[in-house]
Amino acid sequence: MRRLARLAMRGPMVAAACAAVLALASMVFGILLIPAGAIVALTTLRFGAREGLKIAAMAASFVVVVRLGLGQSLAHSLILAAMTWLPAWLMANVLRARRAQDWPLLLAAGLVMIYAVALRLAVGDVVAFWRDMLKTFFDVMAKDAGARFTAEQMEFIASQMHSWTLIAMFVLQSGVILLARWWQAELYNPGGFGSEFRELRLPRSVTVVAGALALSVAFGGEGVMLLDLAGDACVLLVVLFALQGLAVIHFLARVRGLAGAWLTTLYVMLALVPQVAGPILATTGLADNIVDFRRLGGSRQP
Repeated sequence: MRRLARLAMRGPMVAAACAAVLALASMVFGILLIPAGAIVALTTLRFGAREGLKIAAMAASFVVVVRLGLGQSLAHSLILAAMTWLPAWLMANVLRARRAQDWPLLLAAGLVMIYAVALRLAVGDVVAFWRDMLKTFFDVMAKDAGARFTAEQMEFIASQMHSWTLIAMFVLQSGVILLARWWQAELYNPGGFGSEFRELRLPRSVTVVAGALALSVAFGGEGVMLLDLAGDACVLLVVLFALQGLAVIHFLARVRGLAGAWLTTLYVMLALVPQVAGPILATTGLADNIVDFRRLGGSRQP
């Protein structure tokens, strides 16, 4: 990955070509959208907003031309380019100005919330939307693999898809800016990413907002658009606080000299049982915003 970052730093045309190739390859391997966006974010962090925007425009032009040559629609090509590089460019500009990771991550959550609002306004019932979207998948599974889902199972999966889609979109966007920052540190400031991430802390006002949203969801009715959107925001806040909790764990591991196996175990749990490890990390992050674990007893990073 560092070789890719070094290659992208050889010039604007090379950076744009790398970003475009990765974006095109993401049509097969979706995870490649992260390095594709990170290249634009890296160049923005390093050279400024104008240079980053120029590289994003060149990459987008290349992607549109190639996709049109393959018979893809112009609208879909422009949407792919916009979703890949516009958030990356915006987050990089915020990070470049603030030099802390909290507000870029909050911006990522805000962009995902815009999607959530647009989807709910467009389709109304998101569970019914995902039920219809997944029907073909369920039919294929039943026909080819003999896997038949009960009506209850299909309804449960459909009911969870919206939240998991929001989480996946946020992880994608946050992965873009964090990878770009890591690349920048590896190339120009070794060790800088780790120290910055270990200091990640959301504004304390976010804690108040999270509490208000949680109460509204807990005691509100069902089928109300604003309450549904409050639930979407709560999902994203859980992931945000989980990232802060992860930063706290990394900080304490650094200060207390804990073995790397502890962090490895944590990441394994996060990969295998995110529905368990995620809320635990989110609780840690939320508590840190209240009591400030990293400053208790005057602790500092070595």
